[in-house]
Amino acid sequence: MSNAAAGLINSLPDSMSIRCSSHPLTRPMADPQADKAATTADETVKAARVTVRILEQLATHDEMGVTELARETGMNKARAFRYLRTLVALGYAIQFEGSERYARGPKMQALARVIGQSAEEGVVDLARPVLQRLHETFDHTFNLSLVYGDSVTIVETLPGRGLVGIVVQVNQQLPLHSTAAGKLLLADRLERSGDLPCGELERFTPHTILDREALRRDIEDVVRKGWADAPEEVVLGINAVSVPIHDHRGELVAMLTAMDSIQFITREPSQTLVETLRDAAAEVSAALTV
Repeated sequence: MSNAAAGLINSLPDSMSIRCSSHPLTRPMADPQADKAATTADETVKAARVTVRILEQLATHDEMGVTELARETGMNKARAFRYLRTLVALGYAIQFEGSERYARGPKMQALARVIGQSAEEGVVDLARPVLQRLHETFDHTFNLSLVYGDSVTIVETLPGRGLVGIVVQVNQQLPLHSTAAGKLLLADRLERSGDLPCGELERFTPHTILDREALRRDIEDVVRKGWADAPEEVVLGINAVSVPIHDHRGELVAMLTAMDSIQFITREPSQTLVETLRDAAAEVSAALTV
């Protein structure tokens, strides 16, 4: 120690002192292997996320181009092409010959089959808790109906808690022109084709609509409102309000319906009920969107 340093230490007050460690101060040495492992792990996570995002896009589109996939996944075209080339090699994507268009591959189709759940079962599973919540909020009967081609069938029902209950038969086709759920399918077809299906209109009550022009006006009103009702059109004294559920392609796949005595669901249903049903249907539709 120099004389100057010794003098400085000796001049410090008694309340202050300097402790000198016997160990030299050293900077921790970097671990190249640990840094490399951390970088590799981070890159692996990013790659997995990109891969899943590409698979989601392929699962929800009939076909997509490299440019479109790159835009949807937020990467450049060259990088998207490398990922797609790997997925094609693994069988999870296919490339259309002579083009830059890609689609779901046989491995992805097989994976869907292995899961063992049909599209209909998926809708039911997603809608069931929503249906239960509606049932706990209101006293009405609530139904879930599925679209099968040009028909509608009730597949789930939760009976109301009123003194007089409504018994609904499941797994039977509904008449389209006289039920709220059926009218939603007619409204969807009218929007898509500009016309209504032909066929005889069966009378169930004096309120059943049998005139085709009157039915068209009623369905056009359903298109405008986005929901349907059918006051006393199938059973006297019963009304129903139904809202649509759409899948990731915008296709009508199901309906949520509230049913009750016309005393409780009047010819002019309450906005609270209608908006609650619409919010519930939107929740299920969002869950069906990948």
